[in-house]
Amino acid sequence: MGEDEKEEIIEEEEEEAPKKEEAGIRFEASKIIKLLLYIAGAILLVVVVTGISYLVSKYVQESAYQKRQDIVAAPPPAPLASFELPEISKTTADAEPHFIKAKISLAYQQNVELNNELVQRRDQILHIINTLLQGEKYNDLNSVSGTIALAEEIKAHVNVILISGKIKEVYFRELVVN
Repeated sequence: MGEDEKEEIIEEEEEEAPKKEEAGIRFEASKIIKLLLYIAGAILLVVVVTGISYLVSKYVQESAYQKRQDIVAAPPPAPLASFELPEISKTTADAEPHFIKAKISLAYQQNVELNNELVQRRDQILHIINTLLQGEKYNDLNSVSGTIALAEEIKAHVNVILISGKIKEVYFRELVVN
């Protein structure tokens, strides 16, 4: 190898050295650009998600407001007519019987025919109620749920025998269980 060749090799190495440095700078620059692109993408994603969340919440609030506006307060229904039964006294079906005293009213939609039928069937209705009360126990009558169940049972049994209309409610004007 001659000196000319050595000089050419050295010159080529010197020319390659700046190319390697440029490549290193380009590599670092491309890393920085990628990092900036990821950050920009993340910021854009956050902005888009925030915008969508805002629009969805606004839609939900508007629909809830619209539903509240659609609700119309209806006036309460007219009071029901009532048929009062005489006071009933019984004992419970417990091993140690307790005394039951009840004053019951049967409520119905105003209907003259039904009122006449209730007057005619008064004894039959009292018999049904007496029969139902005979099977009751103290623990059943001493709770709200038991009293409501008894009222529903009385209503169901009385409605079976009625022709002109139906009983809507059974009211206990007085219910004493000792």
